[in-house]
Amino acid sequence: MRAADASGPSEHLHPANQARHDDRTLGDRVADGLAGGMGSWRFIIAQAAFTAAWIAANTLHGWSRWDEYPFVLLNLVYSFQAGFTGPILLLSQNRQAEHDRLRAEHDYEVDREALAWTKAIAAHLGITDPAAEVTAIDGTLTRKEDR
Repeated sequence: MRAADASGPSEHLHPANQARHDDRTLGDRVADGLAGGMGSWRFIIAQAAFTAAWIAANTLHGWSRWDEYPFVLLNLVYSFQAGFTGPILLLSQNRQAEHDRLRAEHDYEVDREALAWTKAIAAHLGITDPAAEVTAIDGTLTRKEDR
């Protein structure tokens, strides 16, 4: 069900998707995986549970307290996480922007080819200006002089 071109079978049909998914480096795959994980409800809930457990473990009596209030070590852990989260998300966003640019360029080329075909068909039918001659009304095409 996948398309194959001269270079062999491809995982994705659209050229922009091929560039985004099939040609990824290890760093690209890691950045996309981490960005996908950090941008999920599962991550938010897990982080909230981790924070609640950390605070509970450090405030309940009878437990060894390694990070007492104001939880400086917890703050350091989250600062460390934020220091890496920003660049990883930017890497993934830059890849998404490149994907969008490739997709737009491909769509533009497809549109240009479709316009060339439309003009060729209109010339073959003797229509000099397809936009002025043909109007779509309720899904059917009618010529202006036929109305």
